[in-house]
Amino acid sequence: MNCAIVKEWMPHYIEGLLSSEMEQSIQLHIESCPNCAQWLEEARELSALWVEMDSNQDQLELMDFPDLTAGVMAQIDLLENGRRERTVKATMARRRSAPRTSWIHYGVAACLTFLLMQFGVFEHLAYGITEINGQMSSSVTALFGPQGK
Repeated sequence: MNCAIVKEWMPHYIEGLLSSEMEQSIQLHIESCPNCAQWLEEARELSALWVEMDSNQDQLELMDFPDLTAGVMAQIDLLENGRRERTVKATMARRRSAPRTSWIHYGVAACLTFLLMQFGVFEHLAYGITEINGQMSSSVTALFGPQGK
């Protein structure tokens, strides 16, 4: 048995919830491992504190503790108000980047494209691309020689 398994099962060992075989295995490991023996002592001390705290719960309820809620909430409100004052005010630049206005940009771009097509701006675009492609083909042929021979 290794230390990780012993530490995992330690709470059950302290409460006596393990089978006799498992309890004996843990006991043998604790006797041979000083780190786990120290871990067991610390766990027993913590367990005793919990039991003592549970038994003193009635006494704790009778004690008069100050109510910190109002003071803490007031500080939170102050911090929140300060944060709100430091935030950047909405400007035209912020409104322009709002998600609903992006559709307007796409609509304007589509309308402009349609108008440019109507005026024939793109009419000779295919010829220009073909001409550039032909010039590139002839320059590649001149550089590397005719293909297929």
